[in-house]
Amino acid sequence: MAHVPYEQRWAAARKRFEAATAKHRPKDAKAVAAALNGDAALVKTLKAGDAVHRAGTVGDEAAKDLAAAGKDAVKARKAYLAALDKALDEDTAGRGDKAAAAACERAMKALAKDLAELEADIGADADRFKAQAAQAEKDAASSERAQKRWEANINGALARAAAGVAKVRAKPTPDTYNELFPALARDLATQLAAAKALDGLRADPDFYRRKLAPWAGQGGDGPPMRVPPDYTARQITDLIKEFATVCKGVVQLVGGR
Repeated sequence: MAHVPYEQRWAAARKRFEAATAKHRPKDAKAVAAALNGDAALVKTLKAGDAVHRAGTVGDEAAKDLAAAGKDAVKARKAYLAALDKALDEDTAGRGDKAAAAACERAMKALAKDLAELEADIGADADRFKAQAAQAEKDAASSERAQKRWEANINGALARAAAGVAKVRAKPTPDTYNELFPALARDLATQLAAAKALDGLRADPDFYRRKLAPWAGQGGDGPPMRVPPDYTARQITDLIKEFATVCKGVVQLVGGR
């Protein structure tokens, strides 16, 4: 919901008060006019609160500034209402106008209520900014934990891939190769899919996930996911070399964080 300026809300409340008491306030009542126009301190505090919203910042600093404006508003409101109430009481008592006194009393109560609601909203806004700051800090901590978990998982998958590559190179047979794939590639692909939620990666993890698809894909059982029994050592070595090249790219992706 868009912020309705505090100063604007005060101007509307004052206008309602003036309308409610206009016919009960003599035009020559200078003390009443002076008290009514003595809201400079109050307006100043409300402008300070509005400035926090205009700055577009949130967090502890904004909450602190808004809370300070609200505290100043309370002091200014007390002084303002006390002076206005006194001036009205003295005016209506001096004229002996009981009807005017009753009307002004009702208007003062309404004005005090408007200001109380305004102060409550300033306090609520300050609390909201503070809560947002706390949530942001919590989210940042959670994100950091998630990134650390992912780094551990992807590094584990890379270590298993490196061990698998070494095993196939040492014994490039169909049985050795098929023992590792497609599980080895799918392990890496799963971690790359999880990386989409992280920040600070050097490249798009989907780029490497697509490169791994031939080894990890769900469609068919042919090379390079699995190889037939008559595949030669040279053919298997070529496949594992391509896979190792993709893994090197993933290592750079992780190392670029």
